Amino acid sequence: MKRRVLGFSGRFGDRPLVYIHSDEKGGALVDGSPLGIVLAGAGEGELGEGLFGIIVSEVPEIDPGDFLQFSDGVILKKSPENGTKGSFHVASKGFLSVSSLFCPWTALKVGILTVSDKGSRGEREDTSGPALERSVHSIGGFASMTGIVPDETESISGRIREWIASGMDIILVTGGTGISRRDVTPEAVRSLGGKEIPGIGEYMRWKTSFDNERSILSRSVAVACSGTIVVTLPGSERGAVQCFYSIAPVLRHAVEIVTGRSGDCAGSHR
Repeated sequence: MKRRVLGFSGRFGDRPLVYIHSDEKGGALVDGSPLGIVLAGAGEGELGEGLFGIIVSEVPEIDPGDFLQFSDGVILKKSPENGTKGSFHVASKGFLSVSSLFCPWTALKVGILTVSDKGSRGEREDTSGPALERSVHSIGGFASMTGIVPDETESISGRIREWIASGMDIILVTGGTGISRRDVTPEAVRSLGGKEIPGIGEYMRWKTSFDNERSILSRSVAVACSGTIVVTLPGSERGAVQCFYSIAPVLRHAVEIVTGRSGDCAGSHR
């Protein structure tokens, strides 16, 4: 169910708009001031020093690790600590306005697998995997499992099968989607069985081709397998992140379909 922001607390009470972001250590900032971010019901009164309240008509139940997605683009993640002080971290910064709609997002468990011969031998630093770890917050996900395997079909498919069995909602596989002799990631993913989702690969190639025409050489694929969405992405950090963000608006809905879950907030997927 969508809910609406009614206003802000304290010295921000007369502002129609605030900027929510974070410092270098991940601490929440509101218009540059370090403050703990909380949801507060209308009429609760003063929240106390050091807190910034987002005033709503009714505070929804949200578990630690879950997310709040606002129609302005701001995404907040519930902290694991008990109590109210600093109860939300900033997962996606932006301007938050009065009358913005929001809804809770159940956290998605994401596995991020890097496919690289050199990376698996420790000869090359993996930058694509960590970049995707940061990116999945934009869909209310968190990296539950990460790993690196060589460009070998059995190594790739074996690791993915293990992660599917452990209950991952989404598995992102970066690397091995090109046309060289060692690029076997699409074959490994297809060997899993399940239902291929051709539109995901097609759309990633089309969307990113406007920035780099070489993206049409990518053989990225996606399958729905045993309740998990598996998506292959290019091996470069830039290509992996661009392709991920191109399909991010539909990934939560895809998970809901293959798992049979009801939507967290119908029509809210960004």
